[in-house]
Amino acid sequence: MFVRLRWLTLILLWTACTPSRAELVIANGPDVEVLDPQLANTTAAARLFQALFEGLTRLDPVSLEVLPGLAEFWEPNDSATTWRFQLRAGLRWSDGTPLTVADVRASWERLAAPATGASYADWMRDTRIEIDLPARELVIYFPRPMPLFDRMCAYHALAPIPAVLRAAAPGSSPQPLPCSGPFQLLERRIRQRIRVVRNPLSWRAASVALQSIDFLTIDSQFTALNLFLSGDVSYTPNVPSLAVPKLLEAHADIFSPEPQFATYFLRFHVNAPPFENRDLRLACTYAINREELAKQVGGGRQAAHTLVPELVKGYPKVPAPSFDPIQARKFLESAIVANGGPFGRLEYIYPSSELNRAVAEVLQQQWREVLGLEVALVNLESQSFRPLQRDLEYQISHSSWIGDYLDPLTFLELFHSKSSNNRTGFRDQHYDALLEDASAHPDAAARFELLAQAEVMLLEEAVVLPLLVDVSQELISPQLQGLPRNASGVIDWAALHFHNTAPAAPAPEK
Repeated sequence: MFVRLRWLTLILLWTACTPSRAELVIANGPDVEVLDPQLANTTAAARLFQALFEGLTRLDPVSLEVLPGLAEFWEPNDSATTWRFQLRAGLRWSDGTPLTVADVRASWERLAAPATGASYADWMRDTRIEIDLPARELVIYFPRPMPLFDRMCAYHALAPIPAVLRAAAPGSSPQPLPCSGPFQLLERRIRQRIRVVRNPLSWRAASVALQSIDFLTIDSQFTALNLFLSGDVSYTPNVPSLAVPKLLEAHADIFSPEPQFATYFLRFHVNAPPFENRDLRLACTYAINREELAKQVGGGRQAAHTLVPELVKGYPKVPAPSFDPIQARKFLESAIVANGGPFGRLEYIYPSSELNRAVAEVLQQQWREVLGLEVALVNLESQSFRPLQRDLEYQISHSSWIGDYLDPLTFLELFHSKSSNNRTGFRDQHYDALLEDASAHPDAAARFELLAQAEVMLLEEAVVLPLLVDVSQELISPQLQGLPRNASGVIDWAALHFHNTAPAAPAPEK
């Protein structure tokens, strides 16, 4: 109780003395709607939770190799159906209470519980977890091979969460909120900012140089760019496509767009009219000229014909539909016959942003010119868009995905029948079996072949329509050090410091 009161007193003192500006200010993007790493799945939320919650493992921001996090040791059995982790000694939440393997087990059980409604519940599906408190050991048993589980443990959905959050109703944000990462939550102002401050009880506290960070809620990329150019923010992860040519000309030293392990694509609602009709989905797919789309929206993005970006060494090249107006019209004619007549006005929903609007307008134009289809564009705030997509209350929907780990499975598992991230209505036993066989296969090349077969099936069924390979469009102040660009958007907030401040030497790792 004394420790908790002391922690609350420190927070109150911080609040009373809160400066108008944090040491580091970033333009984080749309508001993080819930402070729960098991429920939030936006890139803006991922950046915040990398600062607030530590996983059992973490990823090196340069090599993307798996590093120790809260766990100092881990190992799988030969089939990767069982994983054993040992936590570091003396781990504590930011309120001073012990962080134990019991917290990890309770967190993972909450993630799996249907009542939580977590998008990543299937990661913990049908598992059994045993713990040994004195030994700080946890063993998790899977009904299927999970060869990448140590890499998955670096993702915020698998980070342990405190008891107060586990006990809260899903979707609520209890405060104060004990944290395990290099920073802890100080203040949240809805639609304005989230301020975090250095967590002195983090196991990496000795190497954290920054004292405070403001994650600003900035919906407009133009606003974010202006704040960066004026010096009011030191980092913005996205800029408007219209500004890219000028930035490349005037700020090439700090602006260098690079492909990310991320795809911009469309989802079709495949088990309800009108897009239960596969030929209509294929007509809409063959009607899109992705190269022209990439040219028109700009920003250095490249056309995508497959769902998995071509960044995984050894993954086969997957055949996929490409722009073919004649084929598109043939599929539409077949779809009209099956429908008993022409289709009425179709509808495409997307969350509000400059890029999303530009993409939607190009798609609308191409569908009209190639197929004569009228597609209404429905621009929604993110808070309104996500429930509609989740509940399949749409016909065509915007989507984008950044790989949670550098492997094709992170994209393909989205459309498993039991995946909470499916959001298309697609269900196919053969597709599921390909993913499951791939996970169980010990040979890497054979595993990739199985995954490629699954992707071919997904594209032939036109469940999704890949459009663009996304690119990093980060602007990083030359004074901000320790923020390397990488394909997965991984940021080690503990390593960040300004040019005139050197970080402390990191604690030795076992």
